[in-house]
Amino acid sequence: THRQRLFGSPFQTRSLLSSSSLSESNLKLNADLSHWYCACERVFNSEDDRDKTWWPDLLSKVADRCMYIHARFGWAQGPQMADPSAVECEPERELQMNVWKMLIERQKKNKNVSCVFISPEYGPVPYMAIKPHTLEPVASLSAAVSYTKKVIEEVFDKLV
Repeated sequence: THRQRLFGSPFQTRSLLSSSSLSESNLKLNADLSHWYCACERVFNSEDDRDKTWWPDLLSKVADRCMYIHARFGWAQGPQMADPSAVECEPERELQMNVWKMLIERQKKNKNVSCVFISPEYGPVPYMAIKPHTLEPVASLSAAVSYTKKVIEEVFDKLV
């Protein structure tokens, strides 16, 4: 589910996963959903009027095929938050944690899956935003990864 790939748009993915040629296939997906949030300029919310008619169904279809979760907090203007621990990130962070919970729960229910694969991966500069005229990252890459790892562990521990 990466930008500029076959499944780079949630709407194209919805069409592809609904097609008869893929509906019976054993296609597996990497849920790298932060790219969808960036491309659509919003983190999807199942309670929001603009998302509730399509997002829960698509997320369920993705969850059925998800074999790997690329757990990176994204936001409406980029595929990764520079500092996901920032208080102003909380609303989007909570929405994404709920998605990860659902994906983990679905993987655990799948009888063909013996473990859950999830990675808190963030990219360095130029993927990480930089301070103008300095080429210095605006935040610590290792802190973003460590924070997200801690959040994932907390989510996972509650589900086990």
